[in-house]
Amino acid sequence: MQIVVFKSSKNKSTSYKLNGYVFILIIISSVITLSYLFASASYIYGYKKGYSELNDDRISDIQKYQKEIELVKIENKEKIEFFSQKLINISSQIENINSLGNKLSSITKLNKKDFSFKNPRFIGGKSKVNIEFEYNSEFEKYLDNMLLNLQKKEQDLNYVYKIINNMEMKEQFYPSGFPSKKGYISSNYGQRKNPFSKETHFHKGVDIAHKTETDIRSLAAGEVTFSGKKYGYGNLVEISHLNGYKTRYAHNNRNLVKKGDLIKKGQVIAKMGSTGHSTGPHVHLEVLKNNKHINPNKFIHYRDKFSNND
Repeated sequence: MQIVVFKSSKNKSTSYKLNGYVFILIIISSVITLSYLFASASYIYGYKKGYSELNDDRISDIQKYQKEIELVKIENKEKIEFFSQKLINISSQIENINSLGNKLSSITKLNKKDFSFKNPRFIGGKSKVNIEFEYNSEFEKYLDNMLLNLQKKEQDLNYVYKIINNMEMKEQFYPSGFPSKKGYISSNYGQRKNPFSKETHFHKGVDIAHKTETDIRSLAAGEVTFSGKKYGYGNLVEISHLNGYKTRYAHNNRNLVKKGDLIKKGQVIAKMGSTGHSTGPHVHLEVLKNNKHINPNKFIHYRDKFSNND
């Protein structure tokens, strides 16, 4: 095979002779070189394209993870709010029990510490609670049990309170206390000299002296069976109570109730005066049991356990 090469500068040509093997070798080398160049170009193009797609996938994954993280944040926020609401409910229950406990303490003179939840009694100990913010978790069940226990405790206290309230109602009808917030005992129950006749006689009541128009209060709840003037007593109020008790309040300046009125314990029923056989403003207090006079001293010095008429 002959190859002719023309040189443009001097318009001359040069010829070369190649045998068949050399020509084939040149053709094969050219094909290999072109194939290598094509493969390299394809590889570089594919690499760039693959890297771009991989980068896009990574960006997509990052966005996906960001969304998942946001969802986890929202879910955790909801869980925190969920358990926070449970703790608020527990705090409310504790406040109710504390309030009721304080009421019972003030009525029954109990130590308020017995009804205090300031020191946690549910956390700690040998069996600790795994606090995890998961629905239906051990912590959630633990809180539910706390609520149930507190509700039962509140029911128990309410039951006790009803019992005490019933006792308080009974005590409303039991005569006790001073018939006036101010005053002093000027004459006791029993034998004494009559201030008018100077003769010894039995004084059936107790005299509490103070200024005219001082409030006179009922020693117990009941019904007014007499309100008016009576010889020796002056203006008199008589009240009938439960269990055969009666109380009388005499020498009043004026009566504020009438027969048939229902009276509460501690209610103002008259104003202190000096009507009837009296030497000065005072209230003459009598206590009767089944129409028999008894010493009022044990009643006026009796301290109520439940009633509070201050």
